[in-house]
Amino acid sequence: MRKKIGWFSLLFLLIIGITLSLTVGTIPLSLKDLMDVFQQNASASKELIVFNFRFPRLLVSLLAGAGLAVSGYLLQTVTHNDLADPGILGINAGAGLTVLIYLGFFARGENSWYLPLIACVGSCGATCLVYYFGRQAERITPNRLLLAGVAVNAGISALTLIATIRVSKDNYQFVTAWLAGTIWGTTWQHVFLLLPWLICLIPAVLLRGRALEVLELGDEIAVGLGVRLKRTQLFILICAVCLAAASVSIAGSISFVGLIAPHIARQFTGKKNNQTLVMTALIGGILLLFSDILARVILPSGEMAAGIIVSLIGAPYFILQLLKKS
Repeated sequence: MRKKIGWFSLLFLLIIGITLSLTVGTIPLSLKDLMDVFQQNASASKELIVFNFRFPRLLVSLLAGAGLAVSGYLLQTVTHNDLADPGILGINAGAGLTVLIYLGFFARGENSWYLPLIACVGSCGATCLVYYFGRQAERITPNRLLLAGVAVNAGISALTLIATIRVSKDNYQFVTAWLAGTIWGTTWQHVFLLLPWLICLIPAVLLRGRALEVLELGDEIAVGLGVRLKRTQLFILICAVCLAAASVSIAGSISFVGLIAPHIARQFTGKKNNQTLVMTALIGGILLLFSDILARVILPSGEMAAGIIVSLIGAPYFILQLLKKS
């Protein structure tokens, strides 16, 4: 019964979020305007607003939120730590540094199909550092990994600030907005940049769903049940890093989605399985979508970064979970 309530609630919120995302903005649209647009009875300007600006932004929010949420779910499963998150473990920061260097010094990001790959390079580098400093006796130790992630995240953030100072004046405004978590990828090109990563990686993870359930029982039990521990952990870790990197490269530096979404999903499902993973992706997309909507309307003029809204929700939640762990 609790699962059904969860699914119905999420679908209801998704419909509300899609409607608000398409109607709320600098030029507000009514529900009648929206219906006219889909029936091709609206003016060219309204069709342009919906199909060329708001609809791609809606999809980017949903896809990036889903990618970050699933990444957090996978990291929490591998590390056996419910506080693991791509932002906290430095994965987002690593992606941010390489994206910043590329956008600020070498190219214009909106024209680059290589952006997710460049972000993956930075994320993989940060992950290697976290793994190197966080391992103990060739094994992943949750507490050490979390502390190593915080340290690596702080170091990369410092380098990012230095790089921000060195960028040209033309790119400075864009870079600072990206670092704050502004969803800058709002065109169909950005949707098609992000979509293949989720289409390939999430089904691949779902096919390993049984192994993920066994890993939840502990490393020793997983080995005893025939799971190839190191190979499975490496595969899951690569998927988590790539999902986070691709999402951050398009949506900006956004943290805490990967921390919150898996926790909420488990409140409805009770355990980790493929159903929990799918629900986690949906919750992450909805969370980032509503954060983006709030970011548009919370200021009298202009927009606030969606990443700030997510952080306002996620930081207290992280502290609460940390106190529970203590």
